[in-house]
Amino acid sequence: MRLRLWPATCVNPHTATSHEALDTFTRISLIGRLNVYDYYKALVAASDGARLGVIGDVRQQLTTCVREFRHILMYKRAGRGHEPGGIAATPLGACALRCPACPNFDLNVPLNWAASPFRVILSMDANFRLNNKLTKHEDRDPNLTDGSAYMAPPMEYDNYLKATEGRDQAEPPNDCSRFGALVLANMRGGRGMRTTGIAGCFCARHEFVQPLGLATLTKGERYSTMDWVFCGALSFLRCAEVTVCYDIACQWSKNLSERIRRMQPSWLVFPGAAQFIKLHVDRAITYAVPKFHLYAHKVFCQLRYALGLMLGTGATDGEGCERIWSGANPAASSLREMGAGGMSDTMDDMCSLWNWRKTCGIANLLCGRMERALENGATQTAIFTEFTAAIEAEKPSRVSQARAAIRVWEQDAVKKEGTPCPYYSESAELSVAEIKLQAEQAQGLSPLDTASLYVEEEASLILFLAHGFDIEDARHVFRQSFYAKHKLTGGTVEQSRARTHDLNELRRDILRFRREQESHMPGVYAALTLDERDPDRLHSLKVKLYLPSDPPAQDKSMISATDRAMEAKLRWASMVDMLRDLRHQLRLKGRLNRFKIANIEGQHSNTRARDAQDTVIANVQKAAKAYRRHRAAYLKLVGPGKGGWEETMRELKDSDCRGLGDRLLEQMENMTEDNVKKFLAGKRGAESSGETQYELPWIWFNHTEEAGLEITDELMVEWCKSRARAQHWIQEVRLLDEEMRRVVVFSENMAKLWDARREPQDRMDFGEKHAYASDDGWADGARAYACKQSWIRRTQASTWSAQFTDLRATAHRFLSLHTTEGLSVGAFDLRAGSMADAMTLGEEGPQPGAAAEESVGLRGGEASQQEQSEPSASQPQVLSHRPDKRTRVRRKERNVKKQ
Repeated sequence: MRLRLWPATCVNPHTATSHEALDTFTRISLIGRLNVYDYYKALVAASDGARLGVIGDVRQQLTTCVREFRHILMYKRAGRGHEPGGIAATPLGACALRCPACPNFDLNVPLNWAASPFRVILSMDANFRLNNKLTKHEDRDPNLTDGSAYMAPPMEYDNYLKATEGRDQAEPPNDCSRFGALVLANMRGGRGMRTTGIAGCFCARHEFVQPLGLATLTKGERYSTMDWVFCGALSFLRCAEVTVCYDIACQWSKNLSERIRRMQPSWLVFPGAAQFIKLHVDRAITYAVPKFHLYAHKVFCQLRYALGLMLGTGATDGEGCERIWSGANPAASSLREMGAGGMSDTMDDMCSLWNWRKTCGIANLLCGRMERALENGATQTAIFTEFTAAIEAEKPSRVSQARAAIRVWEQDAVKKEGTPCPYYSESAELSVAEIKLQAEQAQGLSPLDTASLYVEEEASLILFLAHGFDIEDARHVFRQSFYAKHKLTGGTVEQSRARTHDLNELRRDILRFRREQESHMPGVYAALTLDERDPDRLHSLKVKLYLPSDPPAQDKSMISATDRAMEAKLRWASMVDMLRDLRHQLRLKGRLNRFKIANIEGQHSNTRARDAQDTVIANVQKAAKAYRRHRAAYLKLVGPGKGGWEETMRELKDSDCRGLGDRLLEQMENMTEDNVKKFLAGKRGAESSGETQYELPWIWFNHTEEAGLEITDELMVEWCKSRARAQHWIQEVRLLDEEMRRVVVFSENMAKLWDARREPQDRMDFGEKHAYASDDGWADGARAYACKQSWIRRTQASTWSAQFTDLRATAHRFLSLHTTEGLSVGAFDLRAGSMADAMTLGEEGPQPGAAAEESVGLRGGEASQQEQSEPSASQPQVLSHRPDKRTRVRRKERNVKKQ
């Protein structure tokens, strides 16, 4: 060993591998996913590429050396060679690398931890690509780490699975998520496979694999396996609050407390189970669904389990587990062929490298996130501040009511389905889809009596009228595509074929409509000409349908009152649908514009982005035209002024089709409160005379003569979401500031720990059999390794501290300028003076609740004339400590020209 040769056996070795070869393979295999077989072939080719000599097959010996080398190296890096008892006394999970940024009582949590963000966010998921085949000789491939790092110890884990085998042979049916992955996973058989995948528990914010946070799946994504990895990770956490992200958290969390309470004290994960029970009793554990998976759930789950609506989660997306799996998947083909022990040891080694690389890059990760958080925080808080001021100027009580509703929602730990949510407005109006659904359900009733027959006829009439609406929409889409580009002739052969096909489909649809019309409107059908009953292909685009709102020759006597009332009901529901779709498309348009300005450069990328914008604009125009068409028909059916409906469904002008989303609100940032309404109403500058009563776009603000300006429920939902965005970016800045402090303290304490290991011979007794391990050479090596590790950790701490200094100072100033709710001080009092030097904070950063109210009057006195002439010092802006890419390029070009 001291000659740097690793023997293949411990007794009478005949084959050895150099440390350099083992170290090289370990690095290449973990980073490049090279297997032992290919590495051995490369060594053979390097030794005798022409195959002139005879080299014995020592591949099995090399494999054994690799397993042993990795095993010993993991314990060496964990400091087990410096601790009493060595490898044999290694506690569970002691070889796992811990996340330096997550709270840890022993290594990075201050004494006044209650005044700091102290929440651990975990992420759970299963990967079915990391499966493993069943081999004949499982006993020949033992697991060496045996629970000392990340993978569950095989014996204890198997006993746990046997004890819980009868509880969940099949998972309960999923009544929420529309993802089919879980159903397919539970249906997969285990023929020929020892395991069907791996389940894991990770740090959601920094993507570290948790100790004892990995376990194999025997068949499908069973709750028992997920409970094990969850409790295994909790066994090493000592924290006040935990948030766990799981793509089916709404299902998994239902009976979680009951399942964990049944865990036996003899099981290795029982300490984690006890920790969960404590958190559950204190209501200090919350469940969330990762942001990408969230929108596959029903609406209630999108509100109940949304990370963006939870306190203390910042900008966490919960998808870190997917990024971890992406790093492990390239090794899936090799892991599939390994034995049980080799696969488990390799996973431990891969996770150790992953966590170490994450540790080395933690500073750059936090700095990048801090820059993004400061930029987005300044933008979102400015938007929310102006948004709040605009609403409070009209109706302050609505803001107070919304804040009260948010407090009730946040304090409700149960949040049962049906609980009112301030982030969602459930319209009382029926949509067309809901009316059609009711009609389809009514058609299934058995006509046993006259009432049932009446319901059947009404449902049939609804479907008939909805069929006519569909034909109107289809003709509009056709005119906007082929008809607009090529009239009715021209184009390529393929375009002509597609146009002819669509026209034939439209004609057949109209013929079916006529057959239904003969049954429901016989008087109208009798008045039709032959060409109107059976139009040709080209005439089908222009032929009138003669719905109840548009009878032949405007003869209303042909139409029954029932038909007119039913069409009016459907037209009203269609107007509601089109307004909802119009608002959605306008929000999407604003977000696309913002994304394009901030991220898109170059002609090719701009062209692609422009195509996406054109699609959204076309959807806006489609929704607006459909609304106008339905409103015109409703006006014919009901008449003007009846019931005051025109105050709700008003005439839609082009100037009304303006979004109240990110694009407009960004332009509102630097405006005064007096100009906000004028801007939203279409006025751009101070040249407005002020004599006209400008109204805000009525699709967002519903205006009536009696009540004045009425803030709609949907607008207040948008205000609540804007508040959540601003609040979470402020939380993200606070979290990142605390995490920057933690990683520095963590490395400093790890350096002190290795300093204490410099003299291991004073604490270790190997006995006479291994007396060689206590000689001077061994002691020098152990001392040198401890010094090396201490130097690495201490250098990390000093380097990171210097890297964080400027950003933390900027973060402290940012937090002093904003309230914890997300409001910017400058928006409320522009005369407060420059805030650049308003507060100098200590090393621990701002205290919880340190809001801008405390810094408004720090300078005292009235602001000078110079300060009043410089609003940029107190107005919220995007921080300029790091210019964007375009600005840096322009500066570089100017410098080149000057030279």
